This record gives sequence, C-alpha cells and structure tokens, in this order.
Amino acid sequence: MENQIQDISGNLVFCADGSVWAVWRAHPRESARSTGKQLHELYSRTVTFMKSLRGEVMLTSLCEQVQPHAIIRRCLGGIDLDENPHWAETVHNAWDQLDDLDVLGRSYWIAKPLAGDGGRALLRAAKAALSAGLGLPPRPASPQAVAEAHELASVIEHELGGAIPLRPATEAELLWWLSRAPVRGIREPQLERESTVHNTGATLSRGRSRARLVTLRGTVFDEGGRSDEGKRLGNPLQVLNKRFLKCVTPDDEGLIESYQAFLVLAEMPRAFTFPGHEILSRLANIGFGVDYALRIAAKTNDEARAANRRRTRDLMSQDDEHGGDTAGVPADVHSAQEEIQHKNARLGASTTEIELEVGIVACVWGDTADECDARAKTLRQMFLGGEYKWERPLGGQKQLYQALLPGYRTPLVVRECSQNLLSSDCAMLLPMSSAEFGDPSGALFGMVLDGGAITPFLLDPTYGPTHDSSGGVAVIGELGSGKSVVLKNIAAVVRLMLDGRVITIDRTRSREWEPVAKALPGNCQVVDIIDPTLDSERAATTELRHSCDPLRVFRGKTKSSTGIAETFFASWLDLESNSAERDALGRALDAVSGLPTASSNALIDVLADHGAADPASRGLADRLRRLRRDPITRPIFDPDLGPVDLLAADMVVFCTNEVPLPNTLEMSNERMAARIPPRKLFGRAFHLLIAAIAKEICFGTQRWGQFICDEAYNVTGTPEGQQIALEFVRDGRKHGADAAFGSHSESDLGDEVLCGLIAVRMLGRHRDGGLARRGLAWLGVDPSDARYQEIVTKDLSPLNPAGSEEERRARAGEFLVRDHAGRVGKVKILTQPYRTLPQAVLTTPTIGRRS
Repeated sequence: MENQIQDISGNLVFCADGSVWAVWRAHPRESARSTGKQLHELYSRTVTFMKSLRGEVMLTSLCEQVQPHAIIRRCLGGIDLDENPHWAETVHNAWDQLDDLDVLGRSYWIAKPLAGDGGRALLRAAKAALSAGLGLPPRPASPQAVAEAHELASVIEHELGGAIPLRPATEAELLWWLSRAPVRGIREPQLERESTVHNTGATLSRGRSRARLVTLRGTVFDEGGRSDEGKRLGNPLQVLNKRFLKCVTPDDEGLIESYQAFLVLAEMPRAFTFPGHEILSRLANIGFGVDYALRIAAKTNDEARAANRRRTRDLMSQDDEHGGDTAGVPADVHSAQEEIQHKNARLGASTTEIELEVGIVACVWGDTADECDARAKTLRQMFLGGEYKWERPLGGQKQLYQALLPGYRTPLVVRECSQNLLSSDCAMLLPMSSAEFGDPSGALFGMVLDGGAITPFLLDPTYGPTHDSSGGVAVIGELGSGKSVVLKNIAAVVRLMLDGRVITIDRTRSREWEPVAKALPGNCQVVDIIDPTLDSERAATTELRHSCDPLRVFRGKTKSSTGIAETFFASWLDLESNSAERDALGRALDAVSGLPTASSNALIDVLADHGAADPASRGLADRLRRLRRDPITRPIFDPDLGPVDLLAADMVVFCTNEVPLPNTLEMSNERMAARIPPRKLFGRAFHLLIAAIAKEICFGTQRWGQFICDEAYNVTGTPEGQQIALEFVRDGRKHGADAAFGSHSESDLGDEVLCGLIAVRMLGRHRDGGLARRGLAWLGVDPSDARYQEIVTKDLSPLNPAGSEEERRARAGEFLVRDHAGRVGKVKILTQPYRTLPQAVLTTPTIGRRS
C-alpha cells in the first residue's frame, strides 16, 4: 500500500496527489450519556455543525488504548507526594489494578481537503510522482505552500468551530493517528502532545520553524490473512469468509500482527426520530474498541434542491412505466416518492438546510482473526433490529483502511454505500459527543461500564467548590446497594489524597465506621453514645470516652458555644422561639458561656439562680435536672469525661446506634410530636449537635473538611439540621469543606434547594419501580425512560445475575452516576487500595447457620 502522506506541518497534511488536508481535534461539551435538555442541546449543536459543512469532510472517532501511567498522572496531579506518602502508596496500588484492565479512551477528529490553486496541486503531485519513480525521499512542502495552506485552514476553522469547539491538531497527534492505524489494539502508541510520540517509530525533525515527517514504519497488509501459517484452506472458496485485513508491522520486539475488520453502513431506515437513532454514540459503547469515520460530501441548499428535482422526475416517471402492470406501482416506489417529496419540502422550508452524502465506515480489531471476526459479527447483529445493515466488503478492506486516515480520498466502496441525508437527520446519529466523564483529576474512584467499555472515573471532592460550583455528594439506593461503601471511599479519598478531616455519624450496631477510621492514617476519635441498659448487646470495645457538652467542646469560643448550645437545648427541650423558656435559656447561656467553668451542669446552676425571680428559668432548671438523671445523657453532663478535641483528631466517628430517634409517624403532626418521649427528643437534638460540631471543625481550619452523613434523615429530619446540611453544600466552598449524604430516597435529603444543589449524584439499585423513577428524576434522567428503569431495577449490582455467586460479588458496587458536568454514566465503584482498607469498608454481615 503506497504511502499517500508526504509531509506534516502543524495541522496540515501534504499528500502525494498534490492535495493538502487540515485536521482539527473536536471537543464536544455534552455527552450522549446525558438525557433531556443536555441531549437535545448536543443534537442542536450537531445540527448547527452539520449545516456549516461544505465540500468534502471527514469526521473520525478513534478509540485508543489508555495505558495505566496516563491515568496515574491524573491521579497525582497537584499532589505533593513528599508531604503525602500515603497517597503515593494508594496510587501505586491502583496502578497494579489498572494493569489487569483494558482501559479505553475516545477522541474526535475533523479532516478536510483545502481548495487551493489547482495548478500548484498538480505540480506538487507531479514532483511527488517523479521523486517516487526515481526512488528519492519526498521533499518537504515549501514555506510558501505552508503559509497559504495555514491561511485557508484558519478560514475553514472559523466556519466550522462555532457549534462544537475545535482546535488544530498537533504534529505529534497526527503522527499518533498514522502510526496507530496498523497496530490497532496491539501495543498501541499513546496519544501525547509531545515532539516524539511514544512507541510509534516516527519522529519529528525541526527545521525552518516547522516539523516534517521523517519516517513511518513500513507495514505489510495481508487481506484475508493468507500469510497465516498452518491455516491454509483446503477449499479455495473459503477465502470469501476471511473478510479482514492483517497488518504486520516491524517492532523492536518483533513483528506486531493486528487483525482488523472494516464494515460500511449499507442500509439505514427511511425515517429518523430523536432520541432513538443515535447509533454512532452506541458504537462508542459496544463493549470493545470501535473506530468509525463519516466520509461526507456536502451540497448547498440550492444544489440539493436541484438534484432532488431530478430524482423526483425520475421517480414520478415510474408511475407511467408501471401503468400497464395489473399489480400497480410497487410499494417501495411509492415510499421513495413520499420520501423525496418530504425532503423537497424540508429543503424548501429552510434555506439553511443542506444535503449530505454520507458514507460511514467502522473498524473493529482483535489479537487473532477469530476474535476480530467475532467482534465484526457482534457489531452487525447489534443494529439489525433498527434497520441498520453493516456490510464487510470482500476485497475492499484495504480501501476501507485508507478511509479512516486523513489525506486519502473517499474510496469507491464507501461512495457506493453512501446515504443521502439532510443535515438535521445526519445529526441524529450523534457522531461526536463528549467522551469525558468524571473529574479531570483526582482519585480513581471507579470504572465507567457503559455498554461494557471500560474507562476511568475520577473523583475529586474539591473540584466543584474550587471551580465556582456547588459541591456535595449524595448516594441513593435500597438496602445492600453499596451506599455505605461509597461514603467510606469518599472518606478515604479525603484522608489519603487531601489529608483533610472527616466527621461522620455511624448508626449501625456493629460500629462499621470504626474499622475504617483505624485503617486510615492519622489520629481518630470514636465517640460512643451508650445506653447502660444495652450492655449485653453491645460490642466489647464500646466505651463512653468523650463528652459532647457544647459548652465544653467550644470553650473559649463564646459565639459558637452560645449559638450551638442554645440550638441544641431548644431542640431537646422543644422550646418555641418566642417563648419565655427560650428567653430564659438565652439569658443563662449568656451568663455561663466563655467562662473557664462553662458546662451544661453550670448552666443548670445558673438557671436555678435565675429561677428565684423567674418561673421560666426555674422550670427549665427542674426539667434539665430530671433529664440529667437519664444515663443516656452522660455525654452532656458527666464532668469526668474529656470533651471531644476539635483539632487533634483527623477523623471523628460518632456512634449513635443506641440513641433513639423519632419516627415518621411521630413527626407527622403537632399532636403526635407533643407525645415524643424525652429520649427521642434527645436523640434528635444530639444529631443536630453532631452536625454543628462537624460544621465548626470543617469550617474553622485551613484543612479540607468532609462531613459524611449516612442515613441522612437523621440530620435533615429537623429544620436546624437541614439548614446545617444546606450550609455545607451552599457555603462549604468558601471554607474548604463539603458534605456527603447517603439514604434510601432523595426525599430524605431535605427540601428541593438542598437536593438541587448537590453536584455529584449516585443512584444505586432500587427494585421498587416507584423509588427507581423518583431516583431517576433526581438524577436528571427522564423517569419514563424504559431503558434506565431497566438498569436501576435489574442491572445495577443484580442480586441474581446469570452467573455464579462470584459474579454477583464482582458486580457489587454498580451505580448510575451524575458527575459535576451533569453527564450520566454507569460506574462500578472501586475501593481505594490502601493497606487493610478494602476489608474494612465491607458491611455485608456474616450469618452463621445451624447444621
């Protein structure tokens, strides 16, 4: 196969036939994973882009291998490893995980031949042919030719780049494209923006302020794989079934053999709807690597209307041809007539509408001929139900190989299968959509599994707050869907990557957060709130060690101690804002706050003193003395317990399983609320106090702070707690803090403002259809979308997968995730690989069975 490429300068490709091509990288903003408004915005941008095309254009999507080191660099971005060796250890272990995965990336390219001086193009072609005939190396393009081509390319870039962001491709990127093609799937070069592309065998030589192509590896192309030893066919006709291209490329380690099969889209449905026909975005998620290209020849509105009038006359004349046939005019002729009339009407209704002659080529590959063939068959079968028919031309594999490269004209085999589409119809195929998902840098938090393809999902808790956006993470799902594991991994990321502080509430009897806190580096405080009546049912390590008395915890901080203590006691004692008891409480707190001896016991003494002249103060003192006798209130009143140290601990876990809370029925109306037992009122107020402590810790230092609230309704169930949660999400970015919530339903998160401000949303398995639809709506997905309903109810961490128990465990931790940019994807969460943490985060109980 002769090399058409003679020289490269910037984003320009000079070819042996005298033509010059310009190449750009496309960076679409919206993702095909999105739904609703964002998906229609992507379609609208694609329509605008398609209408801007003129002449011959090539749109290409390449699915490249992503090496682990490229992902690891993103995980290490902005982190000082000398000061954070624990993150270096974690990322090193993550590298080992990535070595076992076939991680894929996707990039989009636009190439277009420039319409220059035809005479000069012929002269360049003649010189190239003469040099090739004499065995001379190709001459680099002259500076004058380069300057003229750059000027033409800049004009075209302005015409094309209005709807979808474009930038000129670099020489290194063009070399990567050309060098990767013969080795698809086998030791591919890495897409780098450097002067030399890793593992390509091609280099760039600098001279006269530009680059020229020095060498490209020679590749032998064997259509049908006739060179395979030991596989010679007894029947020569069986060669018809070997419709692939074997590319043999020399390498320092020997020969690289890549088997590639090329398919062309031969048939499409007559009518298009959107959404529903975005088949090219489905190619990107088929489960293995697929490259595809659209070879487009654009006609203006006037040219298209003139061509369609000729086609209309030809079709209408067939009525006379079949006039003598008793069977009448065939149905397909009638259908074609209606289609052409409809197209004429649309062209006449909009002068911006244009017609595109589109040929679509796809390429799959494999390590062996059988693997390549199986993937090609899978691709064909996947689209048969939608009236899309892919063909693998016999004898045309080399030409289709060239069709996926810049600088080569559209081959005949593609033109024969091309389709005439209006620009708005062609846009429904969604040839370009954002391939990015997750944050640009951060922890390797999971792998995107859409359609089986694997790409990394990175999570940086600081990304939203540090980019003028709201933060917040929320995880919704039914029991056992993996919510707690996700929240524990967020805590691990904050501690390992950011060296931040974490405050969390643990409502489980097993105290599942304690092993996590001990598995992570730094100091941890586990604050137990115990009920002496449950000694026989409690873990042996449970012990009351810390006081949470707000007047002692915030001693010396008068404003904090007074405000937090007043909120706590008012919630516990159920005091109305304008009541005499609330005024009495405020006066007593003003008197005791800030003193060296400030405590809740001192508050009772001050209330008793005020009670000599104030009945409201006397009543409060009596109520608090009575409540103090309850052993469950020891964390507030026991003077022998040391207060929680807000600054000494890197992670604080409040274990509150033994603290009762009001249920939904008790909170449903004022009459029921008036009968809530004092212990439950204490539990509600104590969770509010924890949230206030978390806010003080996270908002009061320079370190990043993360408040993690599993079973979020324990905090958001009160107006005061909901306000603190809202302050974390709304104002946390100003203080270097954020919050993460977990619950069974989005309604537990609080009001619409809090739910709407949460940036990163994760929806786990919900087998109940109603809860699944509500979760999808919160995620930003159309709740009536049957495909997404099927995913949430049956395909996220399925309890009964088709395989064994081992497969069920392997699929644990699957969520639909909405990232900071509003894109939605299916992600499998990965535990941060730090020492014993993977074992510590597991929460599934082990139950012994009697024999």
